[in-house]
Amino acid sequence: MDKIVWLNLEYYTPLQISLFGGGAVLWIVNYIFINRNIVKHKFVEMPASVLCANVAWEFLWSWIFVPNMGFAIGLGYKMWFVLDVYIVWNFYRFGYKQVSASVVPYYKLLFTFALAAWVLCLYFFIDQKMDNPIGANSAYIINILISSLYIFLYLRIEDKSLFSITTAWTKWIGTGLISAMCLLRWPENHWLLVMCTACFLMDMFYMYLIVKGKKVLGFK
Repeated sequence: MDKIVWLNLEYYTPLQISLFGGGAVLWIVNYIFINRNIVKHKFVEMPASVLCANVAWEFLWSWIFVPNMGFAIGLGYKMWFVLDVYIVWNFYRFGYKQVSASVVPYYKLLFTFALAAWVLCLYFFIDQKMDNPIGANSAYIINILISSLYIFLYLRIEDKSLFSITTAWTKWIGTGLISAMCLLRWPENHWLLVMCTACFLMDMFYMYLIVKGKKVLGFK
């Protein structure tokens, strides 16, 4: 039996592992608060267009491919996936609140098709060695969509109380910590670094919108 490598300190420095681990924990908190708000508001605040991509990525990197950061980090990927499955299940229940009336009869079918398409596209992207050892290339393609579509969904939905400030800052700082790790480990990957920077700036703007909205609603 192969020895379990809990943390890959041959390929990553302790600082890089710590940055990624901190970001991973904040994303776990993010998913917990999204699920908490689903119970409270019967509304899924993660945009449908990226929810399917997100859970497809987590499924593949949890169960089909193995990130090379060690077993402990792999468990974090699996926790993301489990928490995201609950979000997906609730999207089938409450996702109609995100879409226009004309789309409501078809949104479940469209979401299912998009989910299957993302699984296939990401599988071959990873299998053909276009990703990096932790899936960051494909993850940041999805993160660009997450960061931008969160803004569009927030601006489109009239009831701003449906959106969580905790979800906003954990998404911003969590992704930011992982981006810092990528900057340190792969400084030569300029494509990835541009994606990291764009996500950070959009997440910061989303945080600004959330704080501004909460002040208008009278929340501290």
